[in-house]
Amino acid sequence: MRQIIVALAVAVFSLGFAIDGIAASGSGIVVIAHRGGAPGYPENTLPAFAHGVELGVDVIEADLQMTKDGVIVILHEDTVEYTANGTGFVSDYTFDELRKLDAGSQAGPEFAGEPIPTLAEALELVIPLGGKLLLDVKDSNDLDCEEIVRLIEEHDAVLDVIVGVRSIDAVRLFRSLNPNIRLLGFIPGLNDIEPFITAGVDILRLWARWIRVYPPSIEKVHELGRAVWVTSGYADRDELAELIDAGADGFITDLPDVLIALLDEKGG
Repeated sequence: MRQIIVALAVAVFSLGFAIDGIAASGSGIVVIAHRGGAPGYPENTLPAFAHGVELGVDVIEADLQMTKDGVIVILHEDTVEYTANGTGFVSDYTFDELRKLDAGSQAGPEFAGEPIPTLAEALELVIPLGGKLLLDVKDSNDLDCEEIVRLIEEHDAVLDVIVGVRSIDAVRLFRSLNPNIRLLGFIPGLNDIEPFITAGVDILRLWARWIRVYPPSIEKVHELGRAVWVTSGYADRDELAELIDAGADGFITDLPDVLIALLDEKGG
């Protein structure tokens, strides 16, 4: 079975920079919803993820944290007050304690009581709907990477998940845990392009501002045989169009509806 997965992974990456099997549009541009990025929905929650897939995004980006008792959950900050009605570090909560918090009212009363989801729940929701997940593994967190890989494997999602890493050590760790999991490098700067590619990432994330300062950066990554996904945040239609023309293969966006409409206009 593992040999079959390896063969599939090689086939996927031999077909171009906009990774085959992920981009739903004919343009090959991958639409990644930042923090679930469904406008009007509470970020990093299951309703946002479901609506994002329904909207037509290709990949849901989600941030990982871990509770005191070792449950991998989805929350952007390592403290809960940014999006939930509690205070303190996620790592100081047991899962049962964390589950009592309201992570939905941030977006409106209709989402009141929506809990902080687990990674397992996100996998169980997004993958059967035909979506993919980009998991942001922050180096500052004391995350159980073996548990992350175990959950991905348990849900038969090795080819449906991209793990986002921020250090060379993290690249090596995930490659050792499962060499078939696709890795995206959240590189610290443009000088880190070659080291991360040499270490084994499949995709590089570049900030839009880096590309404006150094336009050849996308071409440099492409010459090394890797795809570029750009964190575009709230970039508007014109900014997105410029980045598409510059050669970006995907966008981690807070406005997926704007990007999808643009790609439709371009005949994607």
